[in-house]
Amino acid sequence: MNNLVKSASEFVSKLLKENLPAECTYHNLIHAQEVFEAVTELGKNSGLPDEELEIIQVAAWFHDTGFIKDYLNHEYNSAEIAKEYLGNIHYPYKKIDRITEIIIMTSMGTEPACLSGKIIKDSDILYIGKEDFYSKCLSLKSELESIDHKKIIESEWLHSSLDFIKRTLFFTDYAKSKYEEGRQKNISRLNEMIKKL
Repeated sequence: MNNLVKSASEFVSKLLKENLPAECTYHNLIHAQEVFEAVTELGKNSGLPDEELEIIQVAAWFHDTGFIKDYLNHEYNSAEIAKEYLGNIHYPYKKIDRITEIIIMTSMGTEPACLSGKIIKDSDILYIGKEDFYSKCLSLKSELESIDHKKIIESEWLHSSLDFIKRTLFFTDYAKSKYEEGRQKNISRLNEMIKKL
């Protein structure tokens, strides 16, 4: 980990520990760490140059920091937090713009136009292809229930989780080759859980 990425990780870790609402049981420091690890894995295995890897690693750390300000528009707030921090340490303006662009690409429904965008999009939802998929789903369910102050019925949650995983596809060749099989297994698992309702 280079000095910039290390200082970004330390800044974000402190920021989230001190300011993140307790309701954020999914979008928290663990998620930021996992997305950082995922962009590193996907970036290295997608042949991303070191300079661009640094940019998406920093974007990964900052991509959900906006939750300390607002739940709904967190991507834009995250980009502003990153911009302020990077400006204060005199990081090049062109690179700051790249980082904020990549953070905004994590917004739901955004189609990434470049490899770095594809990598961060895949990294943000990589859990859909992993064994711990459903435990992550339950953390997200708990978070949404706390934010909305409303209990979500299990059958509704299972159906919405199935809908989400079915329509959420990987963008990078690496994620497709390594995690698509896991995504299909998780689709089957949710179908089985719904049948048992």
